[in-house]
Amino acid sequence: MTRSVEACRLCGAPTTAIFTARLLSKYDVDYLECTACHSLQTQQPFWLDEAYAHNLGDMDCGAAQRNLSSATASMIVAKLWGLHNAVDHGGGDGLLCRLLRDYGLNCFVEDKYAAPTYAQGYAQPDFDVPDVVFAFEVFEHFTDPDMEIGALFSRRPKVLFGSTQQYTNQRAEWGYLSRHSGHHIFFYSNDALDVIGRKHGYRAVRSGPYFLFVRNDLASASKIGRFRVLTHKVMLRLLRGVLVVAPHRGVARDIAARRGELETS
Repeated sequence: MTRSVEACRLCGAPTTAIFTARLLSKYDVDYLECTACHSLQTQQPFWLDEAYAHNLGDMDCGAAQRNLSSATASMIVAKLWGLHNAVDHGGGDGLLCRLLRDYGLNCFVEDKYAAPTYAQGYAQPDFDVPDVVFAFEVFEHFTDPDMEIGALFSRRPKVLFGSTQQYTNQRAEWGYLSRHSGHHIFFYSNDALDVIGRKHGYRAVRSGPYFLFVRNDLASASKIGRFRVLTHKVMLRLLRGVLVVAPHRGVARDIAARRGELETS
């Protein structure tokens, strides 16, 4: 395939169809590469209502462990930049939100496809402007990434932090295409992350599976350097063990607050 088709849903440049893969075991879908930001994306997705009959794909066996790692990385970022008020965008059943509240962040969850089973009562933030927006394994789900990512930056957080696997010219055999679930429809190159950061006035930083957007006035080289060291996979594994045994005072705090709400209602 060499023909140019459709406009990139992130930057608007022409795209080129480079391969076809079968999704949900029945749809042959074209995958397009942007000629400018070099992202990979499916053709306009028509299968999402069917794909999202279930929040998690049944092949996503690593979700619980990923939440533990994400919680550790999130606490590193919160400590480095002094963040407190947080929104976990696309936070699924609320497990990450609950973990972050356990360890002291004032975190709330939002997800249009899932109920916050682990974070009931924490779907409506008690602040107007978040210090940080988390978006773990979310960006690759966006149908219109330019608009949906823009909406996250319009909240003007100090930091936007999340994860997604980087596109580096993989082809149809790439497992992250998530062909069985049909959930993943946009895949970002390093150039794409830079495009996003420049557009919204943030510094884009990459560390393993994590991306970090820091508002330009807060993007000090020393903090970014420490972020990269502390989120290296070896260091992160060690710090994850520390987090598990750390005091989780947020549990008692939230129980007391909820009890107070019930007594005054």
